[in-house]
Amino acid sequence: MRRSVVAQKLEPALRQSLQAPALTLLSLDGERPAVNEEREPWVPIKYGPAAHDDWFGVVPAVAHFRRTADASAEALDLIVKVNPKEGMAKNFMPWIVEQAGVKLDRPYWHYRQALEFGRTDRERHVYSVLAPRTPSLSALLPRCFGSAADEATGEGVLFLELVTGLRLLDAGGVETEWPAEPIDEVLRAVARWQADFWGGDERLLSWAAPQPTAADVAADAPLWRGIVDDARTRYPQIMTDSVHRRRCRLIDTIADWHAVKDRLPSTLAHNDFNPRNVGFRDGVLVLDWELAQRNSAHRDLVELLTFALSPAVERARVDRHVETHRAALVAAGVATGVDRDSWLEGFRCELKVEAINRAGLQLLFGAKFPLPYVGRMNATIERLLDLYG
Repeated sequence: MRRSVVAQKLEPALRQSLQAPALTLLSLDGERPAVNEEREPWVPIKYGPAAHDDWFGVVPAVAHFRRTADASAEALDLIVKVNPKEGMAKNFMPWIVEQAGVKLDRPYWHYRQALEFGRTDRERHVYSVLAPRTPSLSALLPRCFGSAADEATGEGVLFLELVTGLRLLDAGGVETEWPAEPIDEVLRAVARWQADFWGGDERLLSWAAPQPTAADVAADAPLWRGIVDDARTRYPQIMTDSVHRRRCRLIDTIADWHAVKDRLPSTLAHNDFNPRNVGFRDGVLVLDWELAQRNSAHRDLVELLTFALSPAVERARVDRHVETHRAALVAAGVATGVDRDSWLEGFRCELKVEAINRAGLQLLFGAKFPLPYVGRMNATIERLLDLYG
C-alpha cells in the first residue's frame, strides 16, 4: 500500500480513535527494518517487498499530528500492518510447494485446507468489530487506532500501538519451552474469550474461516501424505520410520477419529496460537489474528502446548494444563461439551489434527526457510501422541 494512501486512511482513523475531529496528520514516517527480513525471510513472499513508499506487512511508523490548528504537534508510535488482497493460499503456499519441489496431486489452492489461508481481512474484523464488543478479547489485544481498506488494490491496513516490554513472546521461535504457570495463565485468558463465542456465535459466520469437518480433512489426505512423504526424505532425523508410519496411519483413518471434533461445540479460535504470537506485557497479549476461524476450543489449547512444552514432558504436567483450560471454561459459564470425558476425548482428537496439519505444514515451511522450532515441536507432538494415544 502506498504510504500516501496509508496516511490518507490514518488521519480519519486517528480523529475517531483519539476523539479529535479537527486532527490534522502532519507526516507519517516509517520503514520496515531490514533485520525483520533476516529474522523472518518469508515475509516478502507472503506480503511483497517493503519499500520506503510502498508498505507491506508490519511497518513500525511514527505519526506526527496536531489535534487542533493551534495545538502543539504530537508524535505517536505505531505499527502499521498492511495485508495484501490475496491470502497465503494464492501466494505463499503455492510458492513453497513449487520452490521446494513437494509432489502433490493438485495445485495447493484446490485443497480444502486452503480456506484456512484464504481471506486477508480477518484480523481487521477481530479488532474493528469483535474486540469493541467483547471485553474478554479486547483485554488481550494491543490498542487499535483504526483500520481501513484500499478499494483500488484490495489491500487492508491496521493501525496498532507499538508494544514494548514483551515477555516470552518469541517471533523467531528460537526459545524453548515455557514454565507451567504462564501456560495456565494464557489458557485461563483463552477460556474467557472462548466462552463468549461458545457454540458457534453468529458473529463468526460471515468472515471467519469455517471449521474443517472430518469430510474436509479426509478429502485432503493427498496433501497430508505428500507433506509427510516429502519430510521423510528431507528430514529423516525428524520424520523417522516410526513417525512416518504413525502419521500415515492417522491420515488413513481420518474419517474414524476426526468425527469426534464434528460433535464438539465451536468457538472463536486464534488458529496460530503459539509463542510466536502469544506473550505477556502487564498481562497476556495475543497478536496476529490473520488465521482466525471457527473451531473447537481444543484448537488453541493443543497448538500452545505443542510449541510451549518439552518433548520430554510428563503426563501429569499435560493433564494439569488440559484441566486448567476446561475448568476455566466452566468457571466462565460454559455448560456444554466440557465434562471431563468429552473434554479429554476432544483433546486426543485435536492432537491428531495437529500432527498431520500444523506439524506437517511447519515441515513444509521449513523446506524453504530455517525454522529453529520445527524439530522440537514435531518431537513434542509425538510425545503427546505417545501419552494420550
